[in-house]
Amino acid sequence: MTFFRKVSKLMLLGALPCFSAPVYAATDSIQSPDNNAAVKAVYEEWDLPGDESMGMVGLGVSHELSDYFSMGIGTWMAVRGERGGFITLGIDGTLHVPLTDRLGLESGVFVGAGGGRGGYNLSGGGLMLRTHAALTCRIGSWGSLGAGVSYVDFPNSGSISSVQPFVSLSLPFYFPVEGGMERNADRISSRQDPPRKHSLAVIGRDLQVSSSTNTLSGGDQDDLALLGIEWRTYFDETWYAKLEMEGAASRGSTGYMQILTGVGARLPLADDFYATADLSVGGGGGGDVDTGGGLLFDASAGLQFFLTDNFFAGVSGGYLTSFSGGFESTSIALNLGYEAGRGQDRNLSRTAAKGDDAESLRVRLVNQTYFKADDHWRTHHVDEDIQNLGVQIDYFLDRNWYLSGQGLAAYDGNAGAYMTGLLGAGIRKNITDRFYLNAEALAGAAGGGGVAVGSGLVWQGNLGLGYDITPAISVMATAGRMEAFDGDFRSNVLGLSLGYNFNSPL
Repeated sequence: MTFFRKVSKLMLLGALPCFSAPVYAATDSIQSPDNNAAVKAVYEEWDLPGDESMGMVGLGVSHELSDYFSMGIGTWMAVRGERGGFITLGIDGTLHVPLTDRLGLESGVFVGAGGGRGGYNLSGGGLMLRTHAALTCRIGSWGSLGAGVSYVDFPNSGSISSVQPFVSLSLPFYFPVEGGMERNADRISSRQDPPRKHSLAVIGRDLQVSSSTNTLSGGDQDDLALLGIEWRTYFDETWYAKLEMEGAASRGSTGYMQILTGVGARLPLADDFYATADLSVGGGGGGDVDTGGGLLFDASAGLQFFLTDNFFAGVSGGYLTSFSGGFESTSIALNLGYEAGRGQDRNLSRTAAKGDDAESLRVRLVNQTYFKADDHWRTHHVDEDIQNLGVQIDYFLDRNWYLSGQGLAAYDGNAGAYMTGLLGAGIRKNITDRFYLNAEALAGAAGGGGVAVGSGLVWQGNLGLGYDITPAISVMATAGRMEAFDGDFRSNVLGLSLGYNFNSPL
């Protein structure tokens, strides 16, 4: 086990230049000043009760709404200490004030929800608030470095309230954006270059745990079956960045969750047939799985086959281990997804002639309320509703149909540490110039917070009525149902979301 950990750390160090090279190459080829997004990584250590500390990494993607203000989505996850699996999701807003050509001041607020190992005692209802102030320094086309002070609080009966220094790295993440759905065929046909490729896939991963791995409670660790989503952005024909979120969906360890980000390469073997390999790091834990402080390393290699120009299937094998815990496993993963931008250069004129919309991305800030529909839907506080906050990303295949992925976490209702990640499909249909109907069906994993989800596999269906405030901004109210496949969790769901529409994907 120790040998594998040492090898993992050496591989991680060796992979760091690979993380930087594709991003730098992308920044070298930028043509449009409208490209204005960033990927940000932050590290800080929170003080916990009992003189305990917890190292946290924050990852997020933000979009500049003006020269001075940006908004984005992000996650915080434990990577050091004894709380592997402590994860939150949310949104943040940041104010930037330049001092010189390179130096600037920054302040911001993150509002999110989540929890994990330590459960209700640490996160309370799950609501997380974080404010920060920092000095930033631009490092050319690579992005910017920052250092500052932050304050973190879990005000809804949580015990975390901490002030600490932090460091950050922000990298440019360019994509052509313009608020609203693209409806101008002339604009589509005027683009000189094909768009960058992106993909969204549902992934099922089977983890075969090492025979020497024990649970936190001392028993033998069973194998795990995970279900989740994976997003890839391709920098060129070979290199890509990836983000995946998975949760336990069967075989016990309900409540286990992991978020991994990394870099990979794809090489052609034949027409529509590719070999892939990637390295990832991230955070994970929960479900009595011994991930130590939470920092995970994953290496995998696989094959990918395109069933059509855009839909693909893949299989991969890999190795997953925690850096400071006893968890170690090999894995086999299957995925099915959709890749945008592939072959789009040769179809560009046809798209313009038809007047179809360009593929669009809708990012929604979502609040969902779960109402009891079964007396045994929770193991405690059964008469309390559960309030959840999170993000939903809808990738439109055409004017109406879209693929959707969402991540939510409880912030009220005494269900701190409950989280869910779902993937599915939906349809949007205009009924007037501004009003539209929306329907979607999703399935995925959920757990934590005393919610009786059985093995963790759940489904959800929603119907909604939306209104386009502007071509870029929309609001929507939804009503739906959510149930566990093999647990007692059943709830009626009311939702409210605020969406921002991009005319092309991240």
